[in-house]
Amino acid sequence: MFSIDPARTYLTAKREQIVAILESVNQPIVAIPGRSPEPLQVYVCGLRNPNATFSIYIYLWLVQSKAPVVYTFEEAQFPLERYRDAESEALHFVESMGFMVENLNFRTQSAEAQAEILARLPAFAAPAAKAPDPASAEAAAGAGRTASLARLLASF
Repeated sequence: MFSIDPARTYLTAKREQIVAILESVNQPIVAIPGRSPEPLQVYVCGLRNPNATFSIYIYLWLVQSKAPVVYTFEEAQFPLERYRDAESEALHFVESMGFMVENLNFRTQSAEAQAEILARLPAFAAPAAKAPDPASAEAAAGAGRTASLARLLASF
């Protein structure tokens, strides 16, 4: 069983920790709880954790909103013996939403090819810090000047 992890917006893993990446070859329109229906891209990611356990994540990229939704498996970490079952459950889950996925065969790729894959996937990219809006920064500065002027006039 998978559920949305509202605290997670991307996956943190070193290249060596990635067991498998499955990527959707289509972008069905899906309604995620709390959001309007829109086209989605999906990535099923299997990771080996530093403590020798494994984890499976389903990373949905909302194409129009440019926003992520991450689903985690009911068992956050599990032993190797449980990995195939968890991956199979993830595959069934995304197929039930209308996705068709292909295995990127990540582990068999060269280090350079793996780096290229990771560079293009939003699942492994930390969100960029939002630059301040110049108009709002100017308005805030103007408000500060107005408040200073008001304090000055009030002192008379």
